[in-house]
Amino acid sequence: MTSSDFHQIAITIWCDSPRMAIALKEVSQLPATPSRPRFASRLSIARMDLFGGLPAADLTMLENRLPVVRWPRGGEIPEPLLRPDHLFVVRAGRIAVFESTAAGHEVMTAILDDGNVYSTLGSATEPMIAALEDSAVSPLSGQSLEALMSRYPRLGRNLAQVLSERTSTLSETVALISEMRVEDRLRARLHQLADRFGVAAPEGIQLRLDLTHAQWASLVGASREAVTTGFSKLRGAGQITMDGRAITIPWHVVPPIVPEAPAHAAA
Repeated sequence: MTSSDFHQIAITIWCDSPRMAIALKEVSQLPATPSRPRFASRLSIARMDLFGGLPAADLTMLENRLPVVRWPRGGEIPEPLLRPDHLFVVRAGRIAVFESTAAGHEVMTAILDDGNVYSTLGSATEPMIAALEDSAVSPLSGQSLEALMSRYPRLGRNLAQVLSERTSTLSETVALISEMRVEDRLRARLHQLADRFGVAAPEGIQLRLDLTHAQWASLVGASREAVTTGFSKLRGAGQITMDGRAITIPWHVVPPIVPEAPAHAAA
């Protein structure tokens, strides 16, 4: 393999003093990955909550310097996306995150889309992940992250907020899959995912996650056969309609949206 098969990534943050820079020696030898038409365009970091509040000029520089690792749907996990002591920022596609139960079953605890993160910071355990769609991910080492936070304390606050939201969603998920009946778990997970990935249509909220019954089984901690039966019961009760892998929650079963009370009213 020649040196042209690799590219070197360096992130440089300019300080206030002229001609002065802090070079974050995040010099990863990542295999160069040519662009492929099937991959969706990646989300600009300027549109991510994680980088909110950072100077536009520095975001442009960072956008051009961050590595992007392409991961085709169903493919093996690229080695750069398993490295320890890294933060991984999803730029495009959808990635499933799994946890293993005491009995050895894998439960899909989260679906990450563009703007979300997963992490190996402070942990030697490799993440259990899978690409549900053709995806793109930017790895950022712990050393680089520390340097960025030192320069931009706002980034630390943003990261804490992103991880807090993930923790809240995980707690909700644990409660949902604790329901006794599989159809109840399915209904709860469908509504949870519809809040995030659903698209409004004349007949209801559509979910086009393109998940197999085996993947839905992982989402609710049940067998594939039990999920197939659960979907049949939900269809029979008018709770959902299905067209292939696309699922629609009719408007009459969608919970009404309650507007948040103004802060002064709550006080």
